[in-house]
Amino acid sequence: MNEEKKCNGYEAMFTFLNEDDFKKHLHECAECRAEHEKMMRVSALIQEAKPFIKEKRKNSQILKAACAACFVVFACLSVPVYTLGTSVYNNVVASNAMTVEEMGLPVDEYGLLYIN
Repeated sequence: MNEEKKCNGYEAMFTFLNEDDFKKHLHECAECRAEHEKMMRVSALIQEAKPFIKEKRKNSQILKAACAACFVVFACLSVPVYTLGTSVYNNVVASNAMTVEEMGLPVDEYGLLYIN
């Protein structure tokens, strides 16, 4: 019963006691000892999974960099192709259109249609 009053729970003891006092408390308190063993197992699992998590993060960064590079290449190639395509289209349309003079209609000195 005296132990229960003294112990504020594993988290509080782990947070506020120094390492030596915490180890001493673990020898005295069975609940905190059981909780500490659980935490050590979780810590071991995290350490075991750590290389896989780092590898996944590395692969994710490589994928992001590859996507960014593809976007830059696409943007650099598509904008000039688009502008070239529109200028070619405009040149084709302008060269195929007959002028008023070529149609044989009367024009003024500016090349505009002259109406009497």
